[in-house]
Amino acid sequence: MNFENLPKELRQLVGKATAVLGQIIKEYEGENFYNHIEYYRKNLKKTRQVQKILVLQTLLSDLKSESQQNRQKIAHAFSLQLELVNVCEAAYRTWRQQSKTQQIKTNSKLKLTYVLTAHPTEARSKVIVDVLSELGKILVEGIQKDFLFNENELESQMRMLWLLPFSKTERPSVADEAEYIYSLVFAENMFDFILENKSSYDLKLRSWVGGDKDGHPNVNKDVMRTCFSKSRKYILAAIQKKLQRVRNDIEKLNRINSDLNQLISKSNSLDSVTVGDGTRVKDWISDYRRFLKNGDTFIKKHSQILLINRLIEVFPAFVFPIELREDSDLIRSACKDESSIIRGMLIELSEISGTMAVTCYAGGFVVSHCESADDLNQACRLVNSISRCKGLSVIPLFETKEALEMSQKIVKTWLEKKSNFALVKRYWFGNFEIMLGYSDSAKQTGALASRYLIAKAMADLEETIQSFSLTPKFFHGSGGSVDRGGGSLKEQIAWWSNAAVANPKFTIQGEMIQRNFATREILNSQCIHLANEALARRTRSSASSSTGLRKSPELKRFVEHVEKTYSRLVNDGSTLKKLLDATPYRYLDILKIGSRPSKRPDKDISIMSLRAIPWVLCWTQTRVLMPTWWGIGTAWHEISLADRKKMKAIFKSDPFFSSFVKTLGFSLAKVELEIWQMYFTKQKDQKLFKQFNHEYRESVRFVKDLSSQKSLIWDRPWLEASIQMRSSNIHILNLLQILALEASDEALLKETIVGIACGMLTTG
Repeated sequence: MNFENLPKELRQLVGKATAVLGQIIKEYEGENFYNHIEYYRKNLKKTRQVQKILVLQTLLSDLKSESQQNRQKIAHAFSLQLELVNVCEAAYRTWRQQSKTQQIKTNSKLKLTYVLTAHPTEARSKVIVDVLSELGKILVEGIQKDFLFNENELESQMRMLWLLPFSKTERPSVADEAEYIYSLVFAENMFDFILENKSSYDLKLRSWVGGDKDGHPNVNKDVMRTCFSKSRKYILAAIQKKLQRVRNDIEKLNRINSDLNQLISKSNSLDSVTVGDGTRVKDWISDYRRFLKNGDTFIKKHSQILLINRLIEVFPAFVFPIELREDSDLIRSACKDESSIIRGMLIELSEISGTMAVTCYAGGFVVSHCESADDLNQACRLVNSISRCKGLSVIPLFETKEALEMSQKIVKTWLEKKSNFALVKRYWFGNFEIMLGYSDSAKQTGALASRYLIAKAMADLEETIQSFSLTPKFFHGSGGSVDRGGGSLKEQIAWWSNAAVANPKFTIQGEMIQRNFATREILNSQCIHLANEALARRTRSSASSSTGLRKSPELKRFVEHVEKTYSRLVNDGSTLKKLLDATPYRYLDILKIGSRPSKRPDKDISIMSLRAIPWVLCWTQTRVLMPTWWGIGTAWHEISLADRKKMKAIFKSDPFFSSFVKTLGFSLAKVELEIWQMYFTKQKDQKLFKQFNHEYRESVRFVKDLSSQKSLIWDRPWLEASIQMRSSNIHILNLLQILALEASDEALLKETIVGIACGMLTTG
């Protein structure tokens, strides 16, 4: 592997951080243990050149002879090393972005919405995340100063990393998960950046946490209010700090402003969110606007005042707005059941908002498992009768294969009813929002069939909604992993419809929040990429990606072939159990790495009872990433030469298919079959493992045949080098996890799960 493809500065950063970590390990654990780590590190490097399985088996044997305490320390060392690579990459990206002028000026800004949510792979403790953030700042400063680092500070932060537990010690509550999100977003430097006026995009933020009731036993009206109150404390502190800075500057001019003093004093009454909160916030905002009206130019144009003005626009209720979600069957029940939890949440929302619009607290009400027009009718009935706010839009979530296939008919039937059309036109300002679910459809049909269904549904829904002279808006329920809609931002949106790119809205989950919100430069870069793509779509005539789908019977047949092979595997109960038994799946509940249960309350394991996120986590942990590629190899092996030729032409011309092939190459490059073999050995099913081997090899051939390239990631050679560099150091965590599974060692399991997630990335 040619690591020269990695930027020189990045390699220097990683070398520096790793050397300091080694120094700290030696300082605390002694020369002997340090040499122990070096022994494993050097042997892991050999897996890049020689027969991997032989080296791994030798290392596994060595690890078996280690004490339980040493295994834990070894896991901690390599988990930290992998996370340091992430911090170095973020520092390098930040430094690179600082030297670029990225802002673009357009006549109309891109309206962009991120919906932040908790995720079980974000199992790192908050204090660890804080230390990593400080470490990132030190590295950015060092690279800016031509690699002259604050050595004492660097070593101090590294000592903390070594001494702190890497993962959470207790299961987080919903409020804990909300607190984690707020601590990232409301960090002063990041929050001010979010509020600053941008020339090309407006960023709005929402959160699932505290509003996502669907299948979550711990979400109710009290939890929702607690989450609001937690965000209020951050926002109020920011407002008060900014007003105090204005007051300090006024005092420097030997002036006194009693209105400002009263404004600061009155803000203390907004400390917690209770009944009638919206009315009190409105009153305070009225006082604030009166203060500005009476103020002079110095006050009106003060930098802190301009930020407060934007804060009122972005967070009008002085809380982090939520998205509500509930299952369609429970919504139907709630229309009659006065004790329903979601009913209680809507009532609480109405009482909290007072005279302020409910939409200042909640962006929308998502109907999970929406499978008929009547599901939408029942949700509207519940919202309108309880919250007394027709402006709270009801958002159908199409997430299963059947729902995606029926989505166009469901929406058309619902909009044909005049009262529903009038509701959208008048109270939802002509915007009809649809949420598209990636997780369940991918779990059910495999990644390719899922994307095909979503792409077709998106194009059909856009056409239908526009035929009613309404504006479609798509909410993408995607995650960081490829089979949950993730991958590079460019490939994520390449196949979206024009309407989806015009007003992008999508979820950011778990560890991906910390990655995207690591620095203002990284966040800005992501937003600028989206703004550039939206501008490009407006200024060029581009056919919808659905054109290729509708005119490509060969692609349709191929997708169906892949889905059939995938479904045959996951719907075989005994095979599914055998596969899951080889992974950490059965331990996810006891490991306390997320507030949401990892499995729906069904007695038997089935593909429908498994929650999509833990499902993906298991395949990421074991390095096989099966849902992304299973069935691809078989379909490519069995189709005719004529169809292969046509598929190659489709790859060159169709954005949907070409983006999928590129993201597939990315996933395949991260697969380590030798590691999966070691997890699967105890299942004693050589025939099934041979199937994996064949399916993987043929899937690799599929990518290389279509691209005519030797590399799986031909368009980003630096990324392939990065994956290979990380990969060998993840191996030892897999070996330790295998031993932890055998010994039911929960502490070691937790450490390895977090470490592998840090190494693999895009697990959210």
